[in-house]
Amino acid sequence: MSTEKHSLERGPVAWMAGNSVAANLLMLLLLVGGLLVGTNLKQEVFPDFDLDIVTISVVYPGASPEEVEQGIILSIEDAVQGLDGVDEVTSTAQEGMGRVTVELLLGEDLQKLARDIESEVDRITSFPEEAEEPEIKVVSRKREVVTLVLYGEQSMRTLHNLAESLRDFLLQDKGITQIELSGVRELEISIEVAQEQLRRYDLTLEQIASRVRQTSLELPGG
Repeated sequence: MSTEKHSLERGPVAWMAGNSVAANLLMLLLLVGGLLVGTNLKQEVFPDFDLDIVTISVVYPGASPEEVEQGIILSIEDAVQGLDGVDEVTSTAQEGMGRVTVELLLGEDLQKLARDIESEVDRITSFPEEAEEPEIKVVSRKREVVTLVLYGEQSMRTLHNLAESLRDFLLQDKGITQIELSGVRELEISIEVAQEQLRRYDLTLEQIASRVRQTSLELPGG
């Protein structure tokens, strides 16, 4: 009993009771340090975080969900399930489109796995001819700060060009990391062929579209 009492008297509480000045100074130091650290803490309503998810979407015009599953989903699942770092693969097949969602294991490199997924999907040769190119995205949450709207009695092409110029100008600011355009149509090239020319060369619009598709090349510019 005396040994236990002696150990308690030599504990931190006993030391503070016998050294009140040092205890008060220590408390004051902790309070001041807490205030200094607290004022420098970054406060956010919606903090940034990674979702560790990669999605693969493929548009298959006119296909039923069953056709999308057989022609698109199963091939992608077989290609990505064996990759290192993959935790779970879920898929959704709907009319005209299929989507595969790949979740990572905790601590894995998201960008590396996205590159591995893209490489594996590019090797797939069994996609239907009518299917469009797969779109691979790293799912991330973006925090919107400012919305800027351009309007006026101008053509959509003029407004689009102005928006592109404004985006390039704003991106020169080091404090701005990303700007997205919305509410504008994708730029496209329209090919119109007169009926007389089609009859003259015995062609159909489907044949012209097929020839354009075969001769269109997507080359890196770097």
